[in-house]
Amino acid sequence: GLGGTRRAASFESDMSENDARGVQAREPRGGWDILGDSPQMRRIRERIARVAPTDSTVLITGDPGAGREAVARAIHRRSKRAALPFVAVSGGGLPGVVLAPDSLDHESSGAGDRADRSGRAGTDAPGTLFLTDIGEMGPAMQRALLRFLKERRFADRPGGRGGKLAAVRMVAATPRNLARMVEDGAFRRDLFYRVSVVTIHVPPLNARRRDILPLARHFAERFARDAGRDLRGFSPAAERALEAHAWPGNVSELESVVERAVVLETSDRVQVESLELGDAPSSDRRWELQPRADASAVDHPNESPEDWLPESGFVLERHVRTLERDYLARALQQAGGVKVRAAGLLGMSFRSFRYYAKKYDLG
Repeated sequence: GLGGTRRAASFESDMSENDARGVQAREPRGGWDILGDSPQMRRIRERIARVAPTDSTVLITGDPGAGREAVARAIHRRSKRAALPFVAVSGGGLPGVVLAPDSLDHESSGAGDRADRSGRAGTDAPGTLFLTDIGEMGPAMQRALLRFLKERRFADRPGGRGGKLAAVRMVAATPRNLARMVEDGAFRRDLFYRVSVVTIHVPPLNARRRDILPLARHFAERFARDAGRDLRGFSPAAERALEAHAWPGNVSELESVVERAVVLETSDRVQVESLELGDAPSSDRRWELQPRADASAVDHPNESPEDWLPESGFVLERHVRTLERDYLARALQQAGGVKVRAAGLLGMSFRSFRYYAKKYDLG
């Protein structure tokens, strides 16, 4: 684990039973920030519940904007360190952490945060250190982090007498494929195993569409409350538009869209026009979502495995164009000819879909 030092054990033993109860008492007040009804998010919440009470290092993967930091904060709030600092640094900021622990600027995790008035984390307090993109680190930074994880000790300043013990919990995140980076020689294999004791993958929003409306309603309620507005949610057409959009920017994009809509809306419900999603859906029932196709069934349409690469070969570019056009045509057919919905089925932005539809003369 990340603790185990006499100093850390002494500090943690000072936390009273009342402190632990206080952490639990704060949890129902939106402490998770992990919303959604999809099976993927239920599994993530279950995994958080298992790993949070431990000191195991966690690696969180997923696309930008999918919610990696929300998962990291949920782990912190469910841990025995919940009353202590949650410190977020980029991969490029790691040397400052390792070499100068008392210079950490951190974001408070809530009540009980141990920091002095200059905003610096107390170096004796075991909190959570969140590396926002561990894949950004170069070789020197990777060596520094590996040494840090092995020795559990901050490096001392020049002329010092030995670094301070570091009973901090490490949570790392990245949108990159670290396993592939290891194979390519861009990331240390020994460090990869150190940081990925437990891995949590956050899927993109368009892969968990059941979460779109719960998240949108949560954001709308929050922004309306902050603005002193009395909103009654979204119109049916606006909800269908939200469900059909491709969301290339994931949860971050959804949050921005809802904030803009709350600001612009003049009625008691957010209307589809205020979302400004491009070609928004009308009240036509064709906007009802169809079941998602099985990913395993669309890898190579109308082809058996032995036909993927003919003995005589083929022109790859022409083959790719054929597949591309076929997927677009199928999506349009399934979406009843509505391009925004078809773009959502393919995980594309409406602008990209419109470009390719025009390219292949699909109307």
